Amino acid sequence: MEGLLKHINTISPLSKISWKALKQILVDRNYPIGTHLSSLNETPTRVFFLKSGYARGYTLSRKGNQYNRVLYKPNEFMASLSALIQKSKTYLAIECLTDCQTSECNFNKFIELTDTFPDIDAFYQKILEENFVRFELRNIQLVTMTATERYVDLRKRIPKIDDIISQKHIASHIGVSPIQLSRIRRKLFS
Repeated sequence: MEGLLKHINTISPLSKISWKALKQILVDRNYPIGTHLSSLNETPTRVFFLKSGYARGYTLSRKGNQYNRVLYKPNEFMASLSALIQKSKTYLAIECLTDCQTSECNFNKFIELTDTFPDIDAFYQKILEENFVRFELRNIQLVTMTATERYVDLRKRIPKIDDIISQKHIASHIGVSPIQLSRIRRKLFS
């Protein structure tokens, strides 16, 4: 869990007392590839910190097609924040794309800590800000960048992604079919 503390402190430092309180509600877990940490139309209760592995947050279209909204890499927090905050069913499922190690906690217990520990509350505020910025930038990318530009940007964010997760998940994330991704790759690397 020291890796988690180090990461938290880069976002918003915690006192030893606050870390001790937070540590009491955290649980380390390992999940095999294909595990759903959060399923569609269920009310989520947990927040995850991805210690190792890769995961995706996806949704379904009305026709039942899956669309990756976010790809998670190590040292990122994973959750359907809107569903957690609103205590509602989620439209964002979280699935392990590789074997994953997480530190996780019950969201309501975490929120209780924000009422008691100002530095945990400040950390929560920073996480909310980071997520807002990430999703705003993602939405801007989807309407202003070409699929090739989105693919190049993804490869910068997650080097060697092509060796880590399947092409269908990469294609879904950048908003193209696997065949279109093959054409993009051929054009870039030939």
